[in-house]
Amino acid sequence: MMESILQTKVQQLGDLDLAILVSLTAGQHCMFSSDPPWTRDLRNELRLSCTEVFGLQAAVIDCSPSTTVDDFSEMLLVDDVENFEDAPEWRGDPIDLRGLSPSRGHSPGRHGKLGNTLDDRRIANVVIAHQFDRANSSVQTQALELLRTKRIFTRTSMHVAPKSFIFMVVLSKPEARLGHHLNDMFAMSHFHTKEDGFPHLEGFANSSVNSVFSAEEVKQLRTMAEQVRLTGEIAEYLHNIVVFARINRYIKGGITAAATRHLRALAMALAPLHGISYVTPSLVALACRKVYPHRLILATAETERSLQWGSDPQALKNVLQGMSIEDVIEDVLSSVETPL
Repeated sequence: MMESILQTKVQQLGDLDLAILVSLTAGQHCMFSSDPPWTRDLRNELRLSCTEVFGLQAAVIDCSPSTTVDDFSEMLLVDDVENFEDAPEWRGDPIDLRGLSPSRGHSPGRHGKLGNTLDDRRIANVVIAHQFDRANSSVQTQALELLRTKRIFTRTSMHVAPKSFIFMVVLSKPEARLGHHLNDMFAMSHFHTKEDGFPHLEGFANSSVNSVFSAEEVKQLRTMAEQVRLTGEIAEYLHNIVVFARINRYIKGGITAAATRHLRALAMALAPLHGISYVTPSLVALACRKVYPHRLILATAETERSLQWGSDPQALKNVLQGMSIEDVIEDVLSSVETPL
């Protein structure tokens, strides 16, 4: 009965809601992108989805090259309240969402005398870092440390991330990349077009009780994902995809060990959302289309490996011309025999 209720709720979700749910179910971080004019709307839509659909308090950080490590650390923190309903939804103007820019909270230990004041704030359940690719290397390194250790140090105390902590990045443009090691910490990526709309911002989202996921329901989905069956044939299929991707002539790099772990975790997380308790080849292929787009580094006519055996550079340029990351992923999937 409970599983049928969850399936009904899943069917009512929009694409961004579903991407967040997959991240929560897999316990992995996610990267979002859109065309540059719509990144702010995307940021606000994600925040509203977190609050209205999943009841999660989100900290929104607008990043720029001038953002400092202290700025970043401060904006991760929210007031520690017993009930989310009692918490402020935004540290700024709550009316015009399109023009929002969060203001830094004032820590008693950072402003004025240090004294013995206890900083009882906590890291938000969800952090949405807008245009995080524009942040400098020091801020990105701080974020990498947060994702690895689940804690962060301010000038006055140490703050530990909650168990269900999710870090979301909204890129300034679809082709933007983070630092190599930080980029590899994000399990999946999602591109949102303007045509898909922003239902929460535009007031068209289904915000009824039947479409809201409680913490217990998300926890149940995680438990179901951990119990998903991965047969030997599917495990071999997943392994072959990784091998074929590593030897594909169009791919220079990006097939990392972390990507393989994320591929497995994402495929298992997708199963309960589709109402099944086992991983199918189609779920593995779907996971590939989410795990690899932000990771793959495509070969060029100067770096394609067959050059070392005497291939003609001009011929290679003609072969590689027009190949997108999505095309390359489909090429890899079509090269691997699908188990019956």
